[in-house]
Amino acid sequence: MPPSLVERLDAIEDLPTIPHTMQAVLSSLDSAASSADKLEEIIREDPVLTAKVLKIANSAAYGAGTEISSLSRAIVVIGFDEVRNIVIGLSLSGIFCDDLGFEEFDAVDIWLHSIGVATCAKMIGQEVDGLDPEEMFTVGMLHDLGRILFCLYFPDELRDLIATIQDDDASLTEAEDQYGLAHTEIGAYLAYRWQLGTFMVNVIRFHHHPHKAGDHAKAAAAINLADAITVQLQIGWKGLGQPPKIMVPKILGLDSAKIKQIAKKLHGEKEQIMDGWSSVINA
Repeated sequence: MPPSLVERLDAIEDLPTIPHTMQAVLSSLDSAASSADKLEEIIREDPVLTAKVLKIANSAAYGAGTEISSLSRAIVVIGFDEVRNIVIGLSLSGIFCDDLGFEEFDAVDIWLHSIGVATCAKMIGQEVDGLDPEEMFTVGMLHDLGRILFCLYFPDELRDLIATIQDDDASLTEAEDQYGLAHTEIGAYLAYRWQLGTFMVNVIRFHHHPHKAGDHAKAAAAINLADAITVQLQIGWKGLGQPPKIMVPKILGLDSAKIKQIAKKLHGEKEQIMDGWSSVINA
């Protein structure tokens, strides 16, 4: 009997560990005593990260209108939650920014896509009861971790999948379902290894099949919708094969007019996302 996916992943000795700064941010900010001072203290421990946070805070994406030269000023001007989200985005993209070995998958493009999904998921979270916008941003950043691991650790299988997409004119998700090896399962495994909790694991695992996510179906549907909108708007990685259709998940309680409004808002931020993040991810 061939080894299971979990057994194969367990056998990988150089599987990435959770970025220290991201772990510190997530654990400390779970506390009711979260403060701007604590966030600033965590970021300040990493001078490179500090410089990147200030660079993004001064980009057109945040339109501060005045130069931001300190972390404390950044937190005041663009907000505690925004700085937190920038730190999570930079911490993640910093460990996966090398050549992935596939012209179809560029690490910077995947991260720009993830930032687009995270931004859109936060917008959806602001409109849907029962969703936390900042939590949706975080899981949006994490949702495609499995794509990068797929490239790095399962290159032969991925080449087979790409051939299937080309031969059958299928979507990448359809090809993965047929093949029996999905980026969502790989990403969920890493989230489990990083001890990110049941919510994150399930939303990552089922964001292409939200109806299977149980208590987390609403959040998984939000990521599914944000993913489709981001691909349609061509923010970062544009996908392979047939692009996903923008469906209207009933569980979110959003009508088509509201979804068009969210998509229009994200489109308005597209250039700022691309310009503001590209240089720091590449740095």
